[in-house]
Amino acid sequence: MNLVVSSITMVDLTNKEAKRISFSPKKNLLTSTRNHLGKSVIMKSIYYTLGAEVYYPNPIKRLNLLTYIDFSLNAHLYRVARLKNTFVLYCDGVFDGCYQSVGDFEERLCEIFDLEIDLVSKDRDGTIIKCPPAFYYMPYYVDQENGWAVNSSSFDKMAQFDLPQRKNSYFFHLGVLDNSYVEISKRCKANKKRIDELAKEIDKYRMVIETLQAGLNAIQMSFDTASLERAISSRQQEIKRILEELTQTRSALLKAEDDLIQLTHEKELLSKYIKKKVPNEDFVSGETIECPRCGMVFEQVLTQRLEKIYLRESLLEDYTVAAEGQKRLEKQIVKLKRKFEAKQQGLKDFEKELTADREAYNTYVKSKATNQLLKEYGDQISYNSSEIDRLRKDSAEINQRLSVYTQEREQVNTVYQGNLTRLLAGLDIPSDQVETESEPGTHLSASGAYGPRCKIAQMLAFVETQHSTAPDLITFPMVIDSPNVLEQDDEHLESIIRTLLTWDKTSNQIIVASIQGRNMASTIDDVKIITLDNPQNHLFDSAEYAEYEAEIAEIFTQF
Repeated sequence: MNLVVSSITMVDLTNKEAKRISFSPKKNLLTSTRNHLGKSVIMKSIYYTLGAEVYYPNPIKRLNLLTYIDFSLNAHLYRVARLKNTFVLYCDGVFDGCYQSVGDFEERLCEIFDLEIDLVSKDRDGTIIKCPPAFYYMPYYVDQENGWAVNSSSFDKMAQFDLPQRKNSYFFHLGVLDNSYVEISKRCKANKKRIDELAKEIDKYRMVIETLQAGLNAIQMSFDTASLERAISSRQQEIKRILEELTQTRSALLKAEDDLIQLTHEKELLSKYIKKKVPNEDFVSGETIECPRCGMVFEQVLTQRLEKIYLRESLLEDYTVAAEGQKRLEKQIVKLKRKFEAKQQGLKDFEKELTADREAYNTYVKSKATNQLLKEYGDQISYNSSEIDRLRKDSAEINQRLSVYTQEREQVNTVYQGNLTRLLAGLDIPSDQVETESEPGTHLSASGAYGPRCKIAQMLAFVETQHSTAPDLITFPMVIDSPNVLEQDDEHLESIIRTLLTWDKTSNQIIVASIQGRNMASTIDDVKIITLDNPQNHLFDSAEYAEYEAEIAEIFTQF
């Protein structure tokens, strides 16, 4: 099932210039009399239009570039147009849809090509994702700048997959691998990773258990925890009672001290009045005063004497009362202080005993928690062990399924290796110059000019192997740009071009771009020679734009 490109059209929308190249469904040589006429731009644009990312030169990157190609597949005629990252598709002349991204367009290509390649990305989770369109065309395209390098990378923006995954994509084309392989392969790797993680956890748990067990063995449990809990509760209640008594005693002590200070102050005042000298006063006799109750008459002088005597006696009595109160309060204060100190000491003793009991109890609690932790870790070890057994069983079943893929891969690779060996010999590459064993997509280390010839041999060996092992799968045109790299001499360059243009092992369309080989190509039947004669560094032409203007305008309106 071959995809055959009939033409490609490139349009500079800003300057209203265009270029169309038509191809033969068989062999094509794109050539020119000198360099920089646009051969590589045309070659890059073929698979660029179909969704791949290519290495355009800066002048082309700056253009407002519209490209579209016409191709046939399964008795249908398709036209695909690309403007930046938006695509328009026609099928049999009918508008099929507009796709706003490479990803959206790739979904439609999967349906048209009946091919889907899922690979494991390089992110931490190893996400399985549908690969971009470039992976459909990778085995069929050699770019001038990057395709002939040691690690050939003809398309850009493919680094989301590592080299082993890129190599796996070749075996999708060969009918060996499918998306089920990717899924179970990832699951097998995930199982192995998880088994390693669980085994490390088991080792960690066992080390912790050993450490905890050693500490637990050092603890002597020689007490009744129930009695200890009751003793702790009793001491807590006693401490609470002592604290209440301390509060009461302290309040009484503060009141007694306040009363003592007040009495002492009163006593000092009384002492001052008592000791105060009363001046002698001359009392005038003869003055009398009548008592209102009994009617007796007294002299005034007698009244004054009585008042002085009564006052003195009253002060002495108050002083005596204050002195007695002071002594009583002093005794009470001494007693309260002793009681307060005793309660404080009792509180300290209880707290000390409570601390000791709590330390013992905490030791018990810690040991109990340690035992619980040991149990939990033991359960985790048991769970991890059972999970490892389950994963190993699952991996064993997966490995049986993978062995089928591996066996088929080896069988197909044997076919590929036989084809490659024959082609290497046909291109005059000594057997000692390359590895004896390799797979499709694996770079062959070869010195100097042998490198490009090895690349051609690999490409042809691949399509020949595909033709024999997966004839119903889609194949694409072989697009090979500038095989005259790395100082190929004329003889070997002619050998490369002749091998490509006379290839009859498969029916793939072949498009080769080379400034040399025109004379030799003209001697081969069914080879279309396309010669560029435009000005140097100016591929597009306004006359061609005018010729296809209506077609270009109709396509442009669909974006």
